[in-house]
Amino acid sequence: MKALVKKALDFARQKPLYFVAGLFLLGAVGMLAMHQVEKIPQLACSPCHVMEPYVQGYHHEELLAHSHEKAGVACIDCHDNGMEDKIMETVWYVTDDFDDPPQKRAFDNEMCTKCHKVEDIIAKTNYKDGNPHDSHLGDLVCSDCHYSHEKSQAACQKCHNFEFLQNLPPEWAGKGEKK
Repeated sequence: MKALVKKALDFARQKPLYFVAGLFLLGAVGMLAMHQVEKIPQLACSPCHVMEPYVQGYHHEELLAHSHEKAGVACIDCHDNGMEDKIMETVWYVTDDFDDPPQKRAFDNEMCTKCHKVEDIIAKTNYKDGNPHDSHLGDLVCSDCHYSHEKSQAACQKCHNFEFLQNLPPEWAGKGEKK
């Protein structure tokens, strides 16, 4: 190993432009490879054992994450991390120094409205008893009701027992009580 490092350092001294270009090329190829691997949850997320339940939720028919899988939305489409985050996650994985279970991430509504139009959602959920997307509770975020990796629960169920809450349509994947 020492001989290999010595050769690399000698090469860097003799041909610094080639060395820098090689590092740049290696970095670019590595980033491209990482970007492709991130689209496959079994390769990008499952190796870290604390992420396995979330990847399984992606394949579990009763959870909202599975609706995203069926629509061709990869984990990385919502859980995109910058390079600094990727490096830190790798260090935590290698050093076995991470939160178990992982800290929950907070997403604002912009995460969901990149794909889902609010007007369409309100129109689609206009039930005779009321509309959960036109709430008197003020500014709710989508994740107040919709949980991707565990069963969802409408926030209005905490106080109300509307008929439409008992008969939610099948496309509202993962209806039920929060764990």
